[in-house]
Amino acid sequence: MATKLGEVTCRGVRIAVKNTDVNMFVDEEDIMKAIKKGYGDIMNKSIMAVNKDGLERILVKNPMIKSAQVYYSLDGYIHVSIKQREPVLRVMTGEGYYVDSDGKVMPLSSKFTSRVVVATGDISKKYACEKLAPFVMSLRDDSFLDAYIEQLIVRSNEDIVMIPKVGDFRIILGKVENSRERLDKLILFLKNGIAKKGWNHYKEVNLKFDNQVVCVRK
Repeated sequence: MATKLGEVTCRGVRIAVKNTDVNMFVDEEDIMKAIKKGYGDIMNKSIMAVNKDGLERILVKNPMIKSAQVYYSLDGYIHVSIKQREPVLRVMTGEGYYVDSDGKVMPLSSKFTSRVVVATGDISKKYACEKLAPFVMSLRDDSFLDAYIEQLIVRSNEDIVMIPKVGDFRIILGKVENSRERLDKLILFLKNGIAKKGWNHYKEVNLKFDNQVVCVRK
């Protein structure tokens, strides 16, 4: 005789956290603690008595969680699928924070540090979310720049200075708006120009001038 879901007792919780190879902000223990604190003990209750929507609402209160999906199975387990928020930028102003791929602020974690571009300087949260994070995501879309740019310095006039992972020099970008042409100019220069002179030949590379790259020697 087939078992009805309403007659099934909860035997446990099975948790899957996505993208743990990239970020590890939450784990199974964190999820179980959140369920117990926010919902109470669910073991040995009728599985249908556990409110799936309520559990999901409790879990997404965690600032590191983007979404949570909860469903039952006839073997008595509650399944929880967690999608973590994805930081793209770390702002080192004040106590510091991340901005995620949705352009929202998320706190730093004592458990895990995400390897993303770091920004310092004169940065408001509005600027970080609306301008800086989309710019960093455009860098991530380019495999060369994604691997090359390590830090952004924001000046008071919103000019951006980029610090590369290779080479002891600064790259003056200017404003993030309409920067694609300047970035393409930088890629061409790095691949062709600076490779011939040597990575430590210059102290500054300026992209703000039309149709040229202006370099300052050491």
